[in-house]
Amino acid sequence: MFRLYSKGCEYALRALTGIPLDRVEDKISAIDLCAAAGIPEPFTRKALQVLSQTGFLKAVPGPGGGYRLTRHPKEITLLEIVLAVDGKDTFDGCLMGLAQCNDRKPCPVHETWKGVKGQLLKKLERKTLYELMKVQQLG
Repeated sequence: MFRLYSKGCEYALRALTGIPLDRVEDKISAIDLCAAAGIPEPFTRKALQVLSQTGFLKAVPGPGGGYRLTRHPKEITLLEIVLAVDGKDTFDGCLMGLAQCNDRKPCPVHETWKGVKGQLLKKLERKTLYELMKVQQLG
């Protein structure tokens, strides 16, 4: 099955979209994010750690600590998140799994994927975290 991004990235997106819209500038506990994301605590904590390491969240230590977004969700794109969590070569692989697929030696779906990939990257770059949060929380 083709996956656009990893399971870890899925958990990171679910954790981020679980931040309540009315609390985007506040800190929120890992426990609250676990509940909002609907994923087990170990997976949520790992996702939060990755999001902190990649600069999307700031960890607030100590009792009553938690996590806070480093930027407003309107300023964070889906593409930024996917590339930060899964790496810059996320969309560079051959759909057929061939190691030597490139413009000079293309696989049978290379040109199709190249066009689709370009459109996909543009759409991911235009979609903000805020838009995802609104859909997730307001329906």
